[in-house]
Amino acid sequence: MKIPKLLFVTLILGLFQLVFLRHLTIFGASPDLLLVVVVIAGLFLKMRWAVIFGASVGMLKDIFSLNSFGLNILLFSCWGFLVVKISRKVSIEDNIIAAFLVFLIALLQNIISGLFIFYSGVSVPLGIFLRIVILGSFYTALTLPFILKVIKVRI
Repeated sequence: MKIPKLLFVTLILGLFQLVFLRHLTIFGASPDLLLVVVVIAGLFLKMRWAVIFGASVGMLKDIFSLNSFGLNILLFSCWGFLVVKISRKVSIEDNIIAAFLVFLIALLQNIISGLFIFYSGVSVPLGIFLRIVILGSFYTALTLPFILKVIKVRI
């Protein structure tokens, strides 16, 4: 996969997430399209480029996020690194396995982000936190096949 094509798709999906997805929530949860793009980058790029790409996308998300600056840079670069390592050890042959990987990474991303928000002094009821973490992760995983179809890549 070419990096310029991936960057273009990332910018389009980032704008789509910023403008439209706040209106397409399910029980307060929305998908993280930028996280899906980082997982795709980890599956198709080499280690160095996946980490750099993850940090760049994390910076883009941090610019438009209410969280403290730097959390997504750190986490997205870690996810890029982790996906490359996992894809070298485990064969990811179809969309179902890739979607499960996206679900697990989105679940970890949401838990870590939620805990970071909690420790910064914002209180969120446990039921709402769990609903957003689980549904948001599931919703994020469901977007993977559509994004792969848009960028015309097969796993």
